Amino acid sequence: MADWIREWRKCRDENPSIDKCVKFVQWKLEDSKLSDSDKRIIESILLYES
Repeated sequence: MADWIREWRKCRDENPSIDKCVKFVQWKLEDSKLSDSDKRIIESILLYES
């Protein structure tokens, strides 16, 4: 996730939205449903990498 965020930022010169991050994780996990806890973890990673 952190690598993907860094790559996104490098290519687009901006941070991805939390929605884009969630969609990426769902895609990587083959569209599995994410819990609220999973989403908070993703948001924490995004904030840390920003």
